[in-house]
Amino acid sequence: MKIARDRKSSVLASNAVHHRVDSLTGIVTLAAILGANVFEHAAWLDPVGGLLISIMVVSAGYENTREALYELADRSLDEEVKRSVRKQAHRALANVKAGHEADLRDISGIKSGQNYLVDVELAVPGAWTVNDVKDLEDAVRSQVGSKVRGVRRLRVRFVSRDRPVNEKWDEFIAGPEALQKPEGQEVKGRHG
Repeated sequence: MKIARDRKSSVLASNAVHHRVDSLTGIVTLAAILGANVFEHAAWLDPVGGLLISIMVVSAGYENTREALYELADRSLDEEVKRSVRKQAHRALANVKAGHEADLRDISGIKSGQNYLVDVELAVPGAWTVNDVKDLEDAVRSQVGSKVRGVRRLRVRFVSRDRPVNEKWDEFIAGPEALQKPEGQEVKGRHG
């Protein structure tokens, strides 16, 4: 199970759980058979043992199915991964000339299979240019990519430190503009 967690692999985790359930069901089966044969009025141990085995198998199947569905649905990053990304991003900022002027505001992203697609938001002085932030971006991407297992893409978004914190959904187009049809797609007349 340790290797499955290290590799962030649901296939390895499922296989490890399968082996655990196999060994536990063997123990329950042995106890039920021995108990039913040793004790005179213990015929009830056989169906109870069967029930315990069924519960273990269904529980393991449910957990594995749930985790696999979360991966297919591109679930957001868990707190452990966010902590690792935050730690490495702070290290990267500490090693860059003007890194002390940047604030790490937000970490988000999704888990896609075994990979993490991470978004980091850094607040920098409003007067900085694109050239000024390039070293920060490269340092954060390099440090996080090399130290946090599974990060395959790291997108850095720079915002002005001099302005209020952005709304969480400020990248989305809101209002009537989002509902308008793109040019060239107006429907004229009837088709038939």
